[in-house]
Amino acid sequence: MKISVSAILLLLWQITAVAETFPAPRILDAAMHHVRNAADQEWAEYKGAPESTSYLLEFDARASASEQTLRIVQHDVKQLWNIELNDKKLGRLHRDENAIVGFWTVPKSTLIDGQNRLQISTTSKNSDDIRIGDITLYDAAATDVLSECQVTVSVRDMTTGQPTPCRITVLHEGRLMTSGAQSNDQMAVRPGVIYCTGQAEFGLPPGTYEIVAGRGPEYGIDVRKLTVTAAESLTLQFSIEREVATDGFAACDTHVHTLTHSGHGDSTVRERMLTLAGEGIEFPVATDHNVHIDYEELARELGVRDFFTPVIGNEVTTKFGHFNVFPVATADVPIPDYKADNWPDIFASIYGTADVQVAILNHSRDIHSSYRPFGPEHHLAATSTNLDGWDLRANAMEVVNSAAQQTEVMQLVHDWMSQLNAGRRLTPVGCSDSHDVARHFVGQGRTYIRCDDSDPGKINVDAAVDAFVAGRVSIGCGLFADVRVNETAGPGDTVKESEQYHAVVDVRGPSWMEADELEIFVNGQSVRTLKLQVGDRSRAGVKGRFKTQLPISASQDAFVVAVARGPGVRKLYWPIAKPYQPTSPAWTPTFIAVTGAVWIDADGDGRITSAKEYAADICSAVGDSSRVLERLKTFDAAVAVHAAELLMMDSPEKFVSGALREARKNRPDIRAAFETFYDQWQQSQRARAAGTTGL
Repeated sequence: MKISVSAILLLLWQITAVAETFPAPRILDAAMHHVRNAADQEWAEYKGAPESTSYLLEFDARASASEQTLRIVQHDVKQLWNIELNDKKLGRLHRDENAIVGFWTVPKSTLIDGQNRLQISTTSKNSDDIRIGDITLYDAAATDVLSECQVTVSVRDMTTGQPTPCRITVLHEGRLMTSGAQSNDQMAVRPGVIYCTGQAEFGLPPGTYEIVAGRGPEYGIDVRKLTVTAAESLTLQFSIEREVATDGFAACDTHVHTLTHSGHGDSTVRERMLTLAGEGIEFPVATDHNVHIDYEELARELGVRDFFTPVIGNEVTTKFGHFNVFPVATADVPIPDYKADNWPDIFASIYGTADVQVAILNHSRDIHSSYRPFGPEHHLAATSTNLDGWDLRANAMEVVNSAAQQTEVMQLVHDWMSQLNAGRRLTPVGCSDSHDVARHFVGQGRTYIRCDDSDPGKINVDAAVDAFVAGRVSIGCGLFADVRVNETAGPGDTVKESEQYHAVVDVRGPSWMEADELEIFVNGQSVRTLKLQVGDRSRAGVKGRFKTQLPISASQDAFVVAVARGPGVRKLYWPIAKPYQPTSPAWTPTFIAVTGAVWIDADGDGRITSAKEYAADICSAVGDSSRVLERLKTFDAAVAVHAAELLMMDSPEKFVSGALREARKNRPDIRAAFETFYDQWQQSQRARAAGTTGL
């Protein structure tokens, strides 16, 4: 076949035009730099002193009459960091602790002939350890840089063969890679992350990438590595399979926000519909701040309503705590009084809202509006005593909040079990508190409610809410656990008097996540720690099944809780977030599952008696501390700690000189209970004397 000279010239012109359109980028700084804006070290992994309190780069360039693009790699950005070039603001770093390859437009006439000055800094006083660098300048507009190569990704459910909602993660050298896609009604897009209903199209610069498709912790992942060149178009087929059976449990997120209705974060309500479907949340509760929002119509419009059953709720955001409430009758009913200045009025208003049956105490260890519900100035953790004299009328509390992780992952678990010992039937809650598409994403923390979930789009709301209130739940951040006592009783159920009691626990998770241990608690006290077999820790589905006898006395009712743990995934296809308000620079990322409580009527009186009630009966019957301690020998440490509080209330002087000294000669667990109570009581007294009650 002959090729004309004109055709050859045209081809050469096209090749030259492409080369001229996308000249080689210029590396301005190939290194990564540790920057910290304040004196205090934020994270232990940032060893040694930072290089500076802000980033400054001076480089020679020529003025440009057209748009250019700046590429910046960032790690661990929590505060607002401004990007300025020659004193002109280009924007801000992505407020995201994950590692990101970001791109920012340099408007025409921003660069000047000669020396140019790039500065990245923050005015925040909160310490922020970040890494920044690998900075590159492109002589092209960002839209052109990010569309040189085109990628189409299709994701199907391996079982049904149908397109499935999912999360697609695009990585370059282990970092979230900004793509050329933009959010629309089919995709929710952030750097390196795209939520969609089964298909996504996006551009990338030439390079080598890893693309991961998944759908939350119940599914496996599918991974592809690829190298794309300029002007190349690729189509990739992915297939993901459900690996974790949760039949009979609806995956619920009770704490879901949007930028649209809460005014902060970055997820619009339209994007939120795609993220809920993409993470496999079947029973989402809309909880924007002090407003009732109904997802129903929008979910139908965007074609995702069949994947979940939405519930109207509200985060009642007060100066004295945040409380998620649901279900709300309609979006039009009056909102609770969030301006009330005490718990009695707040809870009266909450339960006076049409149809509301659930009130959750949110993130009780975090400070908001200078108030921390479970701070020592308000709360004595050992006995769950409110020091302001307020009654906690919530019927649930957050035990895992994946956007507000605690430095100590078990802290809120212990707080919750302490509430149960005090006689409050609180349902444990796992949630995401997500305001974002990808930073703290929806559904990482979740509550599995025991109800019919065979059709996620038609979950019976009344039945699910009844089960939730009854405590028929298992909560998880990554992992899932199910417990049965004496074969038949699960969380929220009561076991009748028996000669002996045993628990069977399943620990489940996907193949890309590990579980390494299971801990069993009776009345808040650890009674067994069981290690998973090394070869089973990464198994898909059931990673371990354990059967163990429970040390339960016939003289005392009990509750049983199982907790599974494993190393938290930090890989960016489903990264666990760092603590929101850390108490230490050191932190161990951990995935966790916590079952609801199984109740045991061990004394056979037809009711469940709390540790606090047993302690009150003992103290009122015998009074004298020596006789109280003698009676405590047939009870556990949960009863002892409440007895210590009652003796202290009777006479602090006699408690210190008598009861505490006598307890130190008792059983180790009794001694520890009295000493723990006394240490926490002293801490609270000091906090209140310092005038930090926040009231």
